[in-house]
Amino acid sequence: MKDDKVSILMPFKNEESHLSETLSSILQQSHENWELIAVDDHSSDQSAELVGRISESEPRVSLHKNQGTGILDALLTAQDHISGTFVSRMDADDLMPQHRLTRQVDLLKQIGPDCIVTGKVEYFSEDPLGNGFKKYEKWLNGLCEENRHFEEVYKECVIPSPAWMMYVADFFALRGFKGLQYPEDYDFVFRLYKNNFKVASIPQLALLWRDHPKRASRNLPQYAEQTFFPLKWRRFREIDLREDKPLLLLGAGKKGKALAKLIIRSNTPFTWVSGNEKKQGKDIYGKIIAPEEQIFQIPECQIIVAVSSPEMLTKIRARMGKFPDVYYFC
Repeated sequence: MKDDKVSILMPFKNEESHLSETLSSILQQSHENWELIAVDDHSSDQSAELVGRISESEPRVSLHKNQGTGILDALLTAQDHISGTFVSRMDADDLMPQHRLTRQVDLLKQIGPDCIVTGKVEYFSEDPLGNGFKKYEKWLNGLCEENRHFEEVYKECVIPSPAWMMYVADFFALRGFKGLQYPEDYDFVFRLYKNNFKVASIPQLALLWRDHPKRASRNLPQYAEQTFFPLKWRRFREIDLREDKPLLLLGAGKKGKALAKLIIRSNTPFTWVSGNEKKQGKDIYGKIIAPEEQIFQIPECQIIVAVSSPEMLTKIRARMGKFPDVYYFC
């Protein structure tokens, strides 16, 4: 059907070693009514030529030059060429399961507007995958199974950018990728969260996610870990911070200190607490660390948890059950 057209946005840069496989996975989709808007971010290899050759024989594929520099500018270039009813994202080094578009279109039509659909992911690599990737994959897929994406939105990016689909009308109502900050995929999720979008997941795989040494998320500074906390705190202040409730920060380790610096810099009042007796009573950045038990003396509060240890997090989750406003930044 004409109304089922999917616009797939795919920026790329120097991906000639993976592009053929990625494009094949798109060309083999069971849902055939799509357009691939491929944007070359100034590649120095043969990536653009490869896409250009395919576009000559496949009218659903179009090649464009990034009007700026970087992934965000490439996405802004891509969104200017959307002509479909649905919009989706793809990365040039990943693979799209054969029935992904069919399943996501069907689910979106069933639910209707104000919704973004995603699905499970599976990492793959020519080299052995580290435990970090396996844990992230398990966590993301658990969010899909339990439909609790926004409950953990401050932990990590809860919707992988190359795995979602939504109505084009909704996408442009949110201004698309305009005004986003890096990491742009995470910031886009915060935009959905702020605007009370529903999240739904197909029960099957939506993405085969390739890890390799040159992957953008591994190498570009805008995706480094230190960029995530400033974005999280900025969006928390904008969306969830309540002036009528005291704010408590739990955790005085590496992550707690990083977040405390941001809170102090923004002149936001807060109480800093820790369950580590060695930290309690210490002056860090001009704040005296209070015992964790102080939380229970202020029941009407907002609590940000910034603790790295999985064992400690399990214990904290059990203790924080009585508090309605707990946000996990880890």
